[in-house]
Amino acid sequence: MAAMIESMLGASAGSIVTVRPDYTVITDGPSNKVTELVKSVASPEKVVVIFDHDVPTGSPEAAFTWKRIHTFAHTYSCKFVQNVGIGYSWMLSEVVKPGDIVIGGGRHASIYGSIGALGLNVTVPELARVIEGGYYSFIVPQTIVVELKGELEGSAMDAAMTIMKKLGSSAKGKVIELVGSLNEHDKAVICGMVCGTGAFTALWSESKAADVTVDLSEVVPMVKMPCDDREAQEQAAILPRSAVRGVNVNAGQIGGIAGGTIADLRKAAALMEGRKLAYGFRLSIVPATSKDYLMALNEGLIEKFIDFNAQIGAVGDRSVTWQGPGVIDKGEKLITTGLYTFDGCMGVKTSMVYSASVESVMEAATTKAI
Repeated sequence: MAAMIESMLGASAGSIVTVRPDYTVITDGPSNKVTELVKSVASPEKVVVIFDHDVPTGSPEAAFTWKRIHTFAHTYSCKFVQNVGIGYSWMLSEVVKPGDIVIGGGRHASIYGSIGALGLNVTVPELARVIEGGYYSFIVPQTIVVELKGELEGSAMDAAMTIMKKLGSSAKGKVIELVGSLNEHDKAVICGMVCGTGAFTALWSESKAADVTVDLSEVVPMVKMPCDDREAQEQAAILPRSAVRGVNVNAGQIGGIAGGTIADLRKAAALMEGRKLAYGFRLSIVPATSKDYLMALNEGLIEKFIDFNAQIGAVGDRSVTWQGPGVIDKGEKLITTGLYTFDGCMGVKTSMVYSASVESVMEAATTKAI
């Protein structure tokens, strides 16, 4: 049986294909630099410009970035979106359909594979060429099929890190085709995370002969460890939480594509019942999208978080924040459902960031330790 990406593109692995994406996405993340390179836009109606990271702007640099991408969208008549939350989450729930092709300059476009769309991450120069030409040419990669067996009792984030640890560098440059019966939320989290291995993209498919099998019933809480810089993020160590148990932490954050959805916020609220926030611990709650925020508000979850002494952040992607709400100081440690742990990603250099599930963050919120 052909790999899913081969069926979608009508071409076998090793072939050169040219696609015309249904959507090309620019955000105020690293892809914002594409606005300095693009001199024309082939299909303005297919370009979506999203301000979703530093919301509201927490530094002069962020304000400058907002102005730059907004001016770009206005100049070329592209759709400009702000205050809807994380671009990936908003696009997944409101825009992208099965079979669509979405190209962006971030790291998690593979999240669209959870609904049978093809999400591709490209470099900034490549993104500029796609926007100017309206097409993208690439060699169809090989596929590695990962079958997920058993029942997942814990977190999809822990399952994703288990898959990443098992695949290691063997997935680099390949398509990860995932097979297994999970709910939409868990599929999205896993698809959005597993390309942290350096994989080309990820797709969810029907039953296939597996190259690798992961037993979900054996998944244990995992932690992605701090690393030196953004370029080293793919090599960041992933360890069982038991291996780092007892490490003291100063702050926690629940947000991002793996922690800020309504399903995650409900889980966090349930884990607060009968417990107290540890004295001196700073907990930030950052809903993934405005829709998630309104649902949490209507269900009384926001009130529960406030009563728990948590801080409520504006919707958006707070995985990388140098200034503004949620940052940590020299020597401090943060545990977050965000997906980045490189030095200084959530504050000053010499601070340390650990990435883990909602369950692990809430455990730390009551004990001040991983």
